[in-house]
Amino acid sequence: MKHKSWLCLLLCALLVLELSACTGRSFQSKKQIAVIVKSQNSEFWQTVKKGVTAAATEYNVSVTFEGPQNEEDYTAQNQMIENAVSRGVDAIVLSAIDYDRCASAVTSAAQRGVKVVAIDSTVRSSAVNMFIGTDNVAAGETAAQAAVQSVPTGQNIAIGIINCDGATENGQRREEGFKNYIKNVENAEVVAVLNVDSSVESATSGAIHLLTNYPKINVLVGFNEFMTLGIGNAIEKLALGDKIHAVGFDSNIVSIGMLESGEMDALIVQNPFAIGYLGIQHAVDLIEGNATEMTVYTQASLITKENMFDEENQKLLFRFQ
Repeated sequence: MKHKSWLCLLLCALLVLELSACTGRSFQSKKQIAVIVKSQNSEFWQTVKKGVTAAATEYNVSVTFEGPQNEEDYTAQNQMIENAVSRGVDAIVLSAIDYDRCASAVTSAAQRGVKVVAIDSTVRSSAVNMFIGTDNVAAGETAAQAAVQSVPTGQNIAIGIINCDGATENGQRREEGFKNYIKNVENAEVVAVLNVDSSVESATSGAIHLLTNYPKINVLVGFNEFMTLGIGNAIEKLALGDKIHAVGFDSNIVSIGMLESGEMDALIVQNPFAIGYLGIQHAVDLIEGNATEMTVYTQASLITKENMFDEENQKLLFRFQ
């Protein structure tokens, strides 16, 4: 009887293997995807995480979500990439801190068979399989249009730009689009550009520096959530709300309040939930060999005090709650 039991178990095992071979499926654990972003210290990245979590549930994959303590620490981010490869992940979804200095880690990951999806900000590496995020050049052009429209007709437009680290790809593309538009506006000029650490404190100090040292500036522009908050803080601290116009990126409770009270004139609001969700969706496609697109652009909307209470814009502004 004992021998018959073992024989039954053996036959069952052989049957499972045969079925697996016939269907092309294997009875393995969930696919592993590492999501590595610039940091987790903003509403933007927390909303990306919500999109990641939703997609992971829908596509039945296992995900990790991590980022350095600050958005300048490319060394820590490279280590996270290497650690993910060592864990045997199937794909990495990455928002790169440094366009050049994160490239070798990405290339090395791809050489070991890991699929790479860039979200929000990419790297200088042909190993990146796909980019998902805002069309950053176009978003910069939209910011420039908003800056011009914020100044009363007939006035000269003198612009100060507060941008994040010059090595960060998305910030540079936004600045590129912005300048391309402004150079064709007769009464507008970019007076000064200041690159600062991607933090509210650094952006606030930088904006105060520009407003103090370049008194002709009447428009300030920032290209991410921290730059936006810093600009609004500087305008409030210097009591220049009635003199300085401001355009920023992204949204949270504070920047929405700045838009309503007048420190900010316009926000370019991205869709971080979609960026996170689509990052996982397309990573799964890559793993399964079903990917067809190389670039997927997500929505970026211009929000002003005049349209912020429109129903669709309310959904954009308050989706993180």
